Amino acid sequence: MTANTAKVQLCSAISSASGESPFGSAWHDRRFIFVEIPLPWKEPLFDSRNVPPELHDVLKELWHRDIYPAILGFASDDSWTVANYTRVLEYRISEEAFSSFDIREYLLPTHRVAELMELFLLDKHGDSLEAFRQRDVPGRRDYMVCTNGAVDACCARFGYPIYKMLRMMADNPEHNMRVWRCTHFGGHRFAGTMVEMPSGRYWGHLDARDMGPIVRRELPNELIRTRYRGWAAIPSGAVQLAECELFALAGWDWTDALVRPGVAPPFDWDNPAVEPQTVSFTYRHEGQGIEGFVDVVVTPNGTVSTAEDSGPTIEMYDAPQFIAAVVSTSAPQFFRLDKL
Repeated sequence: MTANTAKVQLCSAISSASGESPFGSAWHDRRFIFVEIPLPWKEPLFDSRNVPPELHDVLKELWHRDIYPAILGFASDDSWTVANYTRVLEYRISEEAFSSFDIREYLLPTHRVAELMELFLLDKHGDSLEAFRQRDVPGRRDYMVCTNGAVDACCARFGYPIYKMLRMMADNPEHNMRVWRCTHFGGHRFAGTMVEMPSGRYWGHLDARDMGPIVRRELPNELIRTRYRGWAAIPSGAVQLAECELFALAGWDWTDALVRPGVAPPFDWDNPAVEPQTVSFTYRHEGQGIEGFVDVVVTPNGTVSTAEDSGPTIEMYDAPQFIAAVVSTSAPQFFRLDKL
């Protein structure tokens, strides 16, 4: 018998080789829910054997009503998992100007997860889960690394080494961080990919050597350009692309600023913009005593040929690319601009 030797082509390798920018590819929502679901995972996730059947039924009913909470799964970990309890992490944006998501963490009795989460998923639970809420740990970060090979081979191939490097770093209490293997959150062609919470910032095309600089907030601006995918706190499209450019210009100081995005003509990846769009932000950085505005023009810049999925055979498509440029700001020094 002849073995099947068809070579899997990896969409992440194709994307990287094409020069495709990861900017503007973050999944946006104002509320994210992460639920502890022990491995193994299937696709669809909530058909996995370790998902309480009742929770699957609750979600299926919501989907039938066209209600789609931003819910993901993360794997158990011996250091943080509590027997017979399910950890639930909730992140939300509740202010008009923000620098990160607010976090609420719960430990729910596993046999009651579906019962307790039905109203929670609808955001109608009020204070009903307060008895299960965990103490907030100031400054702690949760790194969610997609390793879900059931969705695409890239996530396991490129994501797992990133997870292992970060997980080793998490054993150092000085880092004040946890690291979780996470289910799919889009953009596997940018694997290895991860999202840092509560900041809500997505990263892609990661190398294990990037992990120390990212955790220490020392990744240089030129690598921010090739690794940063976007901020989950603001919509995709021109607004997210503009924010990516501002982070790449200002560096890590930008992530400490309270930001209020203005209204911009929206576009999505199915209907990309064909004309320049202007996006405005106001911001305040208390540590530097700077506040003001910045206007960014996002301009279409052709396409690159890339692939959406991995496999023995792949379908290439043309991904639109963009250039973002600051055209006006009240504080050019903050964005390291000599003059405008």
